[in-house]
Amino acid sequence: MTLQGRVTYDTDPMSIAVHGMTTQFYLLNFYANNIAHADVPGYQRKVPVVTSFAQYLGLKGIDTATDTSVGRIFNTGNPLDFALNTKGYFQKLHSDGRVELTRDGRFQLDKNGNLLSEDKMPILATDGKPIKLPFIPQSLDQIKVNSNGVIEVLNKQNGQTTNVAQIGVASSQGSLAAHVDMRQGYVEESNVFLHEEFVGLVVPKRNFEANRQIFLTQNEVLSKLIQEMGRVQ
Repeated sequence: MTLQGRVTYDTDPMSIAVHGMTTQFYLLNFYANNIAHADVPGYQRKVPVVTSFAQYLGLKGIDTATDTSVGRIFNTGNPLDFALNTKGYFQKLHSDGRVELTRDGRFQLDKNGNLLSEDKMPILATDGKPIKLPFIPQSLDQIKVNSNGVIEVLNKQNGQTTNVAQIGVASSQGSLAAHVDMRQGYVEESNVFLHEEFVGLVVPKRNFEANRQIFLTQNEVLSKLIQEMGRVQ
């Protein structure tokens, strides 16, 4: 016995053109969003993943992926700036207990010695606890962090170095990263290259215009057909 079958997706041409315009407009937003965040430290560009039937499925045929490649790293000289030269994320704690992952390593100290993110959220150590220095050093240069993220602070009063904690670096799944290469005094720029994003805008823009023209043509033909049918009656 032979089984025969087929997959069909019956829809009118005007709906396909509308799906096409919606899809291309959504793709344009990917590149526009990357361009808007190009100067945000640690930002990772978003990449659209388009299925073969996106012209029929519309937005349901598009998924989002994140480019996890390391961005450009530059020296700031600030002892509280950190950059990851490997994949992974710093962890910052929201007031409601949620943990947010970020590659923005621009940190700061509050008056109590808490290590905070740029938006003043506690930074977590490898043990999952917020990092807090036992005392405020006379100079930020007395804070040393090695490539593994271990923080040490020099106490000039007794000349001794105190081991504070190890900055926690997590994978995108939330588990601790197996390998860490942290740079103190550096900041990672976004991994967005503007020339690539502007080139990427060209194809969806042209496809949008093509679908728009198809829609207008079909609308014009349909309008004429309705007018002719009215005359016949």
